[in-house]
Amino acid sequence: MTRAAGWIIGLSLILIELGSTALSSPRWQANSDVGVSDEEYEIYAAVIKQIYVLPETKLLIIEERTFRYDFADQNDEPWRDKRKGLTIDESAVADYEARNSRQWLLNRASFKLPVKFNLITDLDLKAIFHGNWGELEWIQYYRRFPDSSGFVMLSRIGFNTGRTQALLYVGSRCGPHCGDLHFLLLEKANGTWTTKKEIRKKSFG
Repeated sequence: MTRAAGWIIGLSLILIELGSTALSSPRWQANSDVGVSDEEYEIYAAVIKQIYVLPETKLLIIEERTFRYDFADQNDEPWRDKRKGLTIDESAVADYEARNSRQWLLNRASFKLPVKFNLITDLDLKAIFHGNWGELEWIQYYRRFPDSSGFVMLSRIGFNTGRTQALLYVGSRCGPHCGDLHFLLLEKANGTWTTKKEIRKKSFG
């Protein structure tokens, strides 16, 4: 094989590879999750106002990274409950599980809340708690955020294909053995998201 023929073959292989990449790239982009949507922030705001905004609330602290609640019983799947009048679309379950397969960063500017609030980062939490949630650590937390009542945690929200149902975990930590968890089924009617059913609720302390 001559040097010229080798160059031609090599160039052809590069062009084929570039063509393959160009064709596959839009497909990858179409299937990628681009992040937390405006609709999710709309639901976050509604649920936070419903559960955590009280007349005496001065400051809300929200964990910057989304969370997925780890069930103590691995067979406990709230959406599988068969309750009278409660039908959860399987596509909402699948979407919830897919979106919560990893953690996501939340954007402070996207929240629309009626009270003062801020996001707390992983680094802040580690600097304060060091993996321990004892009384001394919480004293440090409230020295830094004296006007808060702990911090709120949010999962990603799973939607059904018709975007008329949504599944969300929301919870809070406020001290040693102090906090709550809520697993909510929301429905959209007349353009507004409202809580249809609180499928799970757990309080600590």
